[in-house]
Amino acid sequence: MLKNILIGIFTAILVVAIGTAAYNVIGVNAAGGIAAPAAGNNNGNFGNGQGGAGATGTGNGTGTNVLDLPASDLNADEAAALLFMREEEKLARDVYTKLYEVWGVTTFQNIAASEQMHMDEIALLLTRYNLTDPAQAPGVFTDAKLQDLYTTLVAQGSQSVAEALKVGGAIEEIDILDLQTRLAETDNADIQQVYNNLLSGSYNHLKAFAGAYSNQVGTAYTAQYLTTEMLNSILSGATGNGNGGQGNAQGSNGQGNGKRGGQNSAGNANGFGVPQMQAQANLSGASTFHGTVSAFDYGTLTIQTADGQVLGVQLGNQNFASGLGFAPQVGEGVTVYGFPGEQGLLSAITVTLDGTGQVYTFRDASGRPAWAGGNGKGGGNH
Repeated sequence: MLKNILIGIFTAILVVAIGTAAYNVIGVNAAGGIAAPAAGNNNGNFGNGQGGAGATGTGNGTGTNVLDLPASDLNADEAAALLFMREEEKLARDVYTKLYEVWGVTTFQNIAASEQMHMDEIALLLTRYNLTDPAQAPGVFTDAKLQDLYTTLVAQGSQSVAEALKVGGAIEEIDILDLQTRLAETDNADIQQVYNNLLSGSYNHLKAFAGAYSNQVGTAYTAQYLTTEMLNSILSGATGNGNGGQGNAQGSNGQGNGKRGGQNSAGNANGFGVPQMQAQANLSGASTFHGTVSAFDYGTLTIQTADGQVLGVQLGNQNFASGLGFAPQVGEGVTVYGFPGEQGLLSAITVTLDGTGQVYTFRDASGRPAWAGGNGKGGGNH
């Protein structure tokens, strides 16, 4: 039946020319499978996030290896879902890689690296259940419809930076809907953990693309496939009562501490609350790095150290950085003090410019974002 749905509405999806595997999402929405977020309760707690497949948890995450969870019988639908999600995550990685080549915007490069980790998590399950990996070379897909979508999305994203960021947002919205659907269709604990990890990553990716789009065009990003209510819930970091009412949030790639069940928060219809966007800081890994600025855009600073290491530094709120007057130039020397953050980036606490000695503070000593309180300022020497 799913195959017939995919074939029947694929042509319409190409007309709108946006979104990955949107034909699948439209079929689910038509059947009423995805509803708007429902109100959460006030009973959740700060949950211990579970680490990604094969990863060590950070913060208060348990670092649970997905392979430590018991394998269960796999039905045909669960097998097909794993194969599809492997290629859907690959589609995201390949599109972002291509759009980075076109525009040089580091947001695409950073999120493409995260999508590779998502692919790797699913690959562990394919191996565990003796499924043949459908993934081929970059830009090549076993699923013919994903192949066409790749071509369509790259073409759209090549029109302008704004269109490229819209493509990124659409891919993440649809990935969220597809993952929510598949979570509701499996009772295998190992598959559920991986899908939850991927969901958490997609929430963060969508937030990054939405922020970058807003900075690029000067207007707010609007929902393309999610409901407006669900999008706002994700972008605001609002959370629901979690998986089956439990306080445990699934961390992305080993990140823990998703906040569940805050007052007046929202969860989705499947009972999976939206994880808190700001995981607790892992200040035990805080370090100082000196390097030369190679790029600065959309809240991410890229520096190259003297030994050739390239580091992506997540500043956080772009408007806050602009308000500080933070505008480093390519080739300028900087010293960054920060801790390991999400998607392989370094979360900056302070950034000091070599030329002026100006110190810009983005987070306090506990790792709490300065913009959360609205009073962070640049200036002064540490």
